[in-house]
Amino acid sequence: NAPWTAIKTDKDSAALTIYTALRAIDSLKVMFAPFLPFTSERLHGFFGYETPLFGEQYTETVKDSLGEHTVLRYKGVEGLQWKPSELKPGAKLNPPAPLFKKLEEKIVEEERERLGK
Repeated sequence: NAPWTAIKTDKDSAALTIYTALRAIDSLKVMFAPFLPFTSERLHGFFGYETPLFGEQYTETVKDSLGEHTVLRYKGVEGLQWKPSELKPGAKLNPPAPLFKKLEEKIVEEERERLGK
């Protein structure tokens, strides 16, 4: 269903399509969190949740046999757990903003050069 077309003739159908897509994105943010933690947290905020996705994020420098690394850690919050979307119909969403910046061509070229491609 194309909601941009359905909105003209069937607002309920358009609303259901948009709501279903938002619920899917809301659930996907949890699955992507281990790989895109900051992006997932931003999405969580866009959906209007007041508590953090998994607790307070912070970085820490650790040393091991391979050297020094910056790692992402969480200060857990009691009762927070991974669960599917709890987005309610009609929930107020925060204003959206781009999740990623467009890479400048110069940066792409530098990275390709660095990788030998």
